[in-house]
Amino acid sequence: MKSILAAWLASLLFCQALHAEPAQDFLKSKYGFFVHYVWAGKGGGLTIDRNGGQPENFDAFAAAFDVESFANDMAAWQVEYVIFTAWHANINPLFPSETMRKWGLPTHACKRDLIGDLIKALKAKGIPLVLYTHPRDGHDLHGEDRVKTGWGMGSKGGDPDWNEFDYQKWNDFTNELYAELVDRYGKDITGLFLDEGSSAGDSHRVVDYPRLRKTIKSRAPHLVLQQNYYGTIYSCDVGVKEYHHWQQFENRDGGAWPAWDLPVASVFATTWWAAKPATEQNTVVYSAEDMFRYTVLQAGANTHGGGMQWAAGPYAGGGWEPGVAETMTRFASYIKPVAASIKGTIASKAFPTQKGAALKNIGWGVRAVEWGGATDSPDGSITYLHILNPPGSNRLRIGMPANGARFRNATLLPSGSPVSLEMDKAGYLVTLPDGTSWNPVHTAIRMERK
Repeated sequence: MKSILAAWLASLLFCQALHAEPAQDFLKSKYGFFVHYVWAGKGGGLTIDRNGGQPENFDAFAAAFDVESFANDMAAWQVEYVIFTAWHANINPLFPSETMRKWGLPTHACKRDLIGDLIKALKAKGIPLVLYTHPRDGHDLHGEDRVKTGWGMGSKGGDPDWNEFDYQKWNDFTNELYAELVDRYGKDITGLFLDEGSSAGDSHRVVDYPRLRKTIKSRAPHLVLQQNYYGTIYSCDVGVKEYHHWQQFENRDGGAWPAWDLPVASVFATTWWAAKPATEQNTVVYSAEDMFRYTVLQAGANTHGGGMQWAAGPYAGGGWEPGVAETMTRFASYIKPVAASIKGTIASKAFPTQKGAALKNIGWGVRAVEWGGATDSPDGSITYLHILNPPGSNRLRIGMPANGARFRNATLLPSGSPVSLEMDKAGYLVTLPDGTSWNPVHTAIRMERK
């Protein structure tokens, strides 16, 4: 226990100094897709096939994943980046792990280098990859596997039996596994996602985060480390607000979902992985329109990068739960025509979106504007207005830019039609061309800075 306390104190003292501003590519990312594809052992649940069953063993499970079909879907759905499982429940890495063999867990190592194959398939589409990992998943191990890794036989919920837990041994094992992962793939991925694993935000009792960060960053300094946020990010770079049909996202009306400065991850079908067979009815609980509109709103508030991470998982053998592909195809049809105003942008400094803003209660301070959100090009030369709550006429007052920016010509996306732009003491007025009306889902206006 003393070693755990010492590590916790070290985290308090040093983690702040370890944090770094996420890379520009991450700050500009506004739309990712979060995928769990998880083998938890035969009969262990999690990812199923289309019939509701599971492959015979881990090797068959890894072999069943169709990387080309998956990459095609991600490209068709206009995804900027993918978060994909390296390992999760029961710690079964989706690559031929020598670490698992060395530590006496050979059944936890598959023959196929699924991660390597996925990297190649996504790279061919120009889609970066972030690998999801779990640094404290010993509670899902069984029997002697727990003892071999230092977790100890006992476990209560997500925590070990503290009388049996070997902090040093667990972190030796964990750091070797992460070192292997980063040595294999670090140059070909853009980041890692480290699962918190405790809603109490007390995972420092299990994981030596300063050591783990050093292990990762010494090998690949460019990797952005994300963590689902429950009060602390330890020595990661950025937290992620996580929703699973709970809290504000329990509401099926997307108008109630609050935007965050942090990235947001939300399940929109059954769960993070394929869990219902293809014979089920539609598993999607949100509309494509609400998902798209929230993604746009979140892009305007998201100052830490990462934007929105919609989550669903494919079947073993390929395909998606009922409704997933149809919803994402419709979602992509909204993104594609105005992609330049969302993907590769940063939250606007000219018209900032407040954290906590929702489509039903968008608040813009003294400007009292309630029309949508805004994004900027990274160099600040372009501001994109996202009109999500259109007015009753073809004129809209957007107020005075918060950063003093001044604009010249404005055009509609994707048509390029000119939009009238007038400035007075109260700010700017935009007027749509004659014969043009606000799109009921979303209208994007591109404004050039003087």
